[in-house]
Amino acid sequence: MNEINQLSLIEKFLISNNENIIINQVNDDIGLFYINVIKHYAEKKGIKVSINQNSEYTETEGDLFGLKVIEILNITNEKKLTETINTQNKKIILTNYKNYKKLHKKYTCINGYKFGFDIDFFIKHELGINNNDLLFFCKNNPSFIISETSKYLINKDQYVTGQALVEEKNNVLVIRKSIFEIKKNNFNIKDLYLSLKKEAEYKKLSFLTY
Repeated sequence: MNEINQLSLIEKFLISNNENIIINQVNDDIGLFYINVIKHYAEKKGIKVSINQNSEYTETEGDLFGLKVIEILNITNEKKLTETINTQNKKIILTNYKNYKKLHKKYTCINGYKFGFDIDFFIKHELGINNNDLLFFCKNNPSFIISETSKYLINKDQYVTGQALVEEKNNVLVIRKSIFEIKKNNFNIKDLYLSLKKEAEYKKLSFLTY
């Protein structure tokens, strides 16, 4: 299969009679990328999707016009996955690589390890954006793809990547870890105060910037 055609499989699935498409999500960040892409194509085609946080399949009701809603589930348990696949309803299942390997020859499947090719295709061919900084940022932060491309499309002349925001979040996580260690070990009141002050400053800067 041509690597750039994975997103075409998703787009075709939404309007096909097929009941299942299975996605090896690799991790939560890449999984969110595929969910965002699914929502993009679904909205484009006037199809509703519902994200089921409980990983339990429930037959969804149609909307006011009688249209069925395609459910997105995250299932790694092999037995539960088999049971869900065998239900006669249209659904999208995110799972792990182990299950993907067992099922990819039998069902329409998306390999999340090829997410880089899919991001490249989505940004360049689906959205018509040609910006290497944006592309690089999205490949390193897949879950940001919709917010980042939307920002670019609104004002491409003033576009700046969201790298600063990601760095601020990472800095806050490092500071919080140090606060935890201070409380756990010696509980030096001065060190604790300085760490809390630094966290507050980062949050304030992030708020003022974005």
